[in-house]
Amino acid sequence: MARVNRRLALATAPAEAARRHGAVPIRLDRPLDLFPQAGRNFDYATFADLVEEAATMLSGAGIRDGQRVLIVKRSNFDIPLLAFACARIGAVPVLVHSAVGFQALGVMTERAAPVAVISDAATESAGVLDSVDPTLPRWYVGERGEHGLSLLDTERGAIPPAVVPSVDTPQLVTHSSGTTGVPKLVLHSVHSFAGHARPQITIGKVLRVRDPYLMCLSPVHARCMSGMLAILALGLPLGFLTDTSPENAAELLAAVRPGVVETVPNAFIRWEEVAEARPELFAQTRLFVSSFDAAHPRTIRTLLRAARPGARYMQAYGQTETGPVTVKSHKLKSRCEHGRCVGRGVLGHTKIRVVDDEGDKVPNGIPGQIFARSSGVTPSYLGSPDQRVDGWWAMGDYGMVSARGCLHLYDRLVDRGSGVESLLAAEDDILEALPQLTEVAIIPMGDGGPAVPLVCTRGDLPLDRAAWAEAVAGLPELSPPVQCRWDDIPHTATWKVKRLEVARRLAAGDLPVLAAAREER
Repeated sequence: MARVNRRLALATAPAEAARRHGAVPIRLDRPLDLFPQAGRNFDYATFADLVEEAATMLSGAGIRDGQRVLIVKRSNFDIPLLAFACARIGAVPVLVHSAVGFQALGVMTERAAPVAVISDAATESAGVLDSVDPTLPRWYVGERGEHGLSLLDTERGAIPPAVVPSVDTPQLVTHSSGTTGVPKLVLHSVHSFAGHARPQITIGKVLRVRDPYLMCLSPVHARCMSGMLAILALGLPLGFLTDTSPENAAELLAAVRPGVVETVPNAFIRWEEVAEARPELFAQTRLFVSSFDAAHPRTIRTLLRAARPGARYMQAYGQTETGPVTVKSHKLKSRCEHGRCVGRGVLGHTKIRVVDDEGDKVPNGIPGQIFARSSGVTPSYLGSPDQRVDGWWAMGDYGMVSARGCLHLYDRLVDRGSGVESLLAAEDDILEALPQLTEVAIIPMGDGGPAVPLVCTRGDLPLDRAAWAEAVAGLPELSPPVQCRWDDIPHTATWKVKRLEVARRLAAGDLPVLAAAREER
């Protein structure tokens, strides 16, 4: 097993980046909650100093080497900062998004068995921590809360010399999307998480990326943390967004003028209106990056039209449990053989296979369950059985390998049986036909009836019903569309629609629906 170097371990990456690239700037869309005095603009050297300062706070709070620490607070850049600080003293950060809900958080806390919780007063007052044992030590970022003190109130503790832990040392716990229930807690060792970052660094070097990098990802997500490792290792100027709204994106795009822009497909689709109204904000962009889900072809075209000539859109398919599994690069004038194509395995890092219901590998062109092998595969879940079968990781997705060797992603396995061959492909077609849509998710209801299309429009304007009827004319029967505001839809930490929760809330009649849509139904 290869030794992990200082750039790829959370315990040493910030200090190593500061040593190599100390003056490189970082710009945020909001000040840190833990260190608001640092403002929205600082550099790698200051970031490394803040990580060290946070590590002394954690040490003063009694957190020690090998212990797990649950971090659940409002989204901000101090979440990755605290994760680095935990690793700096040998503790294992457990990063959880507050949107998982208090019931799921209670289950996840039992599975994680942390020695302390780091949160904020706003998260606690919103009821997110209601199912967490109040006797478990709580420390707050910012003002103290009901059950503990602020980290700012700690006496600073001593921290050990910064060293790279052994490769099998637990380093980080993040969680799966939770689209199918309580999110699973995904454990990564120093080695497995370096397996997430290495392909990104390799691609960055091959493409000679030196440009400012604008990132809009959930701070608790594994992709955010591996992306931070790659960005720090490459020494790239960083702009970091926590709010996906087009207005917020436009502000930081104008300030950073990025050469690389990364977010998830469900955020990029919201930014189409920015690319159309203010294409100059993407004039310096030569690379778009998205991961975990296939991007809609309409979104890819819209962004590339606004970008500098020759720009690429690079999408990666993978999961928290595996890191990137396949990668596909698009150019504006290149033809994609299929909108669901997510590319090939990352050379030297990953392999894919598709099997039938009996577990036998199927020939190319035949759909089935997707499995993967990767140096980034998690050693295990916490409190849940893993998804390994004969050394292959079950992705929980349905698709096929084409005759050209590319993986085509159709659906999550739990979404099969709706009568639509591929929900994702159908959604692609609908988006192509209806530019006014910023979201469409076809929701199987599980009652044997037709699936329900959930839609959002630009500016929440009424859906063009005639255009809708034309767009779905070639599809199997669907229920009438339900129109919602984007912010009213249950999303995961990566802004994917929680289809099972949406189905439950639609059946119960408690999903907020726009009045115009309600009247037309």
